Amino acid sequence: MKHRRLQITVFIVSLVIALACAVSVVILSKNLPGNSLTIDDWKSEHAVFRNNGLSVDEELRDCGESADFLWGPYNELKKGSYTAIISYKADEDQICRATSAETEAALISASVGYLSKHLDQVLYQFEAAEDIREFQLVFPYSGNGDYTIRSVSIVPNNNQIKRTACSVLFILLLINGGLALWDLNPGNHRTIAALLGIVFLISLPLASRGIHNGFDLEIHYLRIEAIVQALRSGQFPARISSVTLYGLGYPFSIYYNDIFLYFPAVLRLLGFSVNTAYKLYAAAVNLLTVLIAYVSFSRIFPGKKTGLLLTLLYASASYRLTNVYVRAAVGEYTAQAFLPLAALAIHRMYTGNKKSFREVLTDSILLAAAMGGILGSHILTAMMTCFMLLIFCLICWRKTIRKQTLLSLGMAALFSAAVSLYYLVPFLDYYFNVPTEISRIVDEGHIMIQHAGIYPGELFAFFQNVIAEFGIRPQNNPGLPLMAVLVYGICCLFTGRKEYRTGLFVFLSILTLFLASDIFPWNVLAYRFRFWNLLAQIQMPARFLVFTILFLCLLAGELFRKSSPDKLMAGSAAAAILMTLWFSSNYYSYASYTWIYDTSGVKPVWTGTEYFIQGSNRKALITELQTDGMETAEIRSRKSNSLELFCEADTDTGRHLVTAPVYNYMGYHVFDADGTELPVINAKQNLIAFELPDGYKGRVDIVFKDPASWTAALIISAASVLILAMIFCAGKRPLPGGRDRDTEAAG
Repeated sequence: MKHRRLQITVFIVSLVIALACAVSVVILSKNLPGNSLTIDDWKSEHAVFRNNGLSVDEELRDCGESADFLWGPYNELKKGSYTAIISYKADEDQICRATSAETEAALISASVGYLSKHLDQVLYQFEAAEDIREFQLVFPYSGNGDYTIRSVSIVPNNNQIKRTACSVLFILLLINGGLALWDLNPGNHRTIAALLGIVFLISLPLASRGIHNGFDLEIHYLRIEAIVQALRSGQFPARISSVTLYGLGYPFSIYYNDIFLYFPAVLRLLGFSVNTAYKLYAAAVNLLTVLIAYVSFSRIFPGKKTGLLLTLLYASASYRLTNVYVRAAVGEYTAQAFLPLAALAIHRMYTGNKKSFREVLTDSILLAAAMGGILGSHILTAMMTCFMLLIFCLICWRKTIRKQTLLSLGMAALFSAAVSLYYLVPFLDYYFNVPTEISRIVDEGHIMIQHAGIYPGELFAFFQNVIAEFGIRPQNNPGLPLMAVLVYGICCLFTGRKEYRTGLFVFLSILTLFLASDIFPWNVLAYRFRFWNLLAQIQMPARFLVFTILFLCLLAGELFRKSSPDKLMAGSAAAAILMTLWFSSNYYSYASYTWIYDTSGVKPVWTGTEYFIQGSNRKALITELQTDGMETAEIRSRKSNSLELFCEADTDTGRHLVTAPVYNYMGYHVFDADGTELPVINAKQNLIAFELPDGYKGRVDIVFKDPASWTAALIISAASVLILAMIFCAGKRPLPGGRDRDTEAAG
């Protein structure tokens, strides 16, 4: 009773504090002081007034050497967060950076801001932890081309206010959640502490100011910032990235499912830096991985001790840590969180006889949830998961062809498709109707990936440098503890303990290691068979290690379940902990740390070319309006992937053509001032072009609109998730007497 009263009191106090935070954010955000400055407040030794601004003089221009061109204003800067609105003109890419005289520079949080030659304005954000006496905004000159700074305005923003309020609310949530968990199940306190300890252990590399610039990290920064810009413009869901390629657009969100990246995107909107938002996302995925792994393994193998050990082995596996911290393979390591749930669903489907329809339905929903999470993270992992499910069904064909199993698998496939329609419909629409490079590669080329497979010796390279540099491959193995489990399992098979499940997991582990290696004939199969060429889209055979890790954990659970060797379990846990600490130590020693504060520190060219429309030339980007037969044509505003133009055609009879700096991806429409839709013309470099009548003068809008089928798919997916969740929760509601419905049916 005392605890109950305490919970209610804390909850009421938390509500009052939360309300106060919300009101404070609104009031403080509306009363931010302005601080506009003129260009005269800056200083330079090599500047002349030209082109309505300060330009590099003849002595500095094209010198080929970098030098500080402009700096200032040496004004006092109060504690808080700020946005510098910089208007400029540059022939080549330039940069800017926020700093201060003497030791105060360490009090400023800012990354290098990129001033692209393709743009003429940038919003550069930074933050002062304390009052700064002599703040400087420095503009280095790269040594090439004309460079003019036209205007600079520094105005406060509410990033720090929002972030502080969010931090307070998060602390309140932890306090209330902790109190609720404490009373919910007092017997699980040690288990919860152990799970949090595992999350802390595998998240140690995040405990630094920056983060290692992993293989794909820059691309994922760009994906997150694209969602941020879309949400700021009122666009949901995000479709075409306007941050990418200086507004030309890139269909990241259509081809690469980014539903989970809305979490770091919302954190960015709440005032967190690019790096902090990404780190919190990685930590959240670590937590999700640990929770799903424990829930799944502890139900496949009875006993909290076994569930905790398998969770530790799974979450700390070397290749998984490599995915998170070295490769920055966001989609892959997020999808990996859901694989144990898929294993639990399959385990339930293939065990037990004469199940009730309720149990069959529950199994199907579990597998659909796992597949929905995997497909929501990484389509390549989803492809491999389907492939491995097919192999498993063929191996266990006797139980596969049972009525209850076929019904479970069929309903799971149907439910998975329903919850994923929001992504599948746009993806398939673009894949079959938009001639992108990825379509050409799959349809016409042969993908040779065998050279990227794992060398057999790499499977035992447990102590190599985890940071892959100078041509060194990353740590491509499950890690010492899990490889030891494989050796122990093989020994058990050859010493008389020929259990079917032990043999099955040993076989699947070795099979996935074979698929991940450079020995497997990927090239020959991809050359001869279209199916293997499609599967070769995974690009790196090493991706199959995510399944090796899963099967080795299942093998470990099976071995521990049969003999319960406490010393062996303790040794496995100790080895996993020590290897994780070694990984973190090696990471801290060799990581190349980067720190990015806001969007201006993210380069728009951090992307691949696989989603380009065929014929587009990335090396010759056209980022300005082009006209034919026009008096005037200018861009008035750009919001996400919508463009507002002002156009005035000449009065001569002839062609009045405007070519906009936007790629002509399916879904774009052009409207004149009266709302009449104009035909879209595919211009040079696959840009959007349109014609105007003689003497037209007024507004023209280029907007991206979701087709009706996409909207319907989104609604169906949302409704499916809600309905399936309600069915699942209803099915798990305890019967009178405390028994579970599934348990009652099984009895």
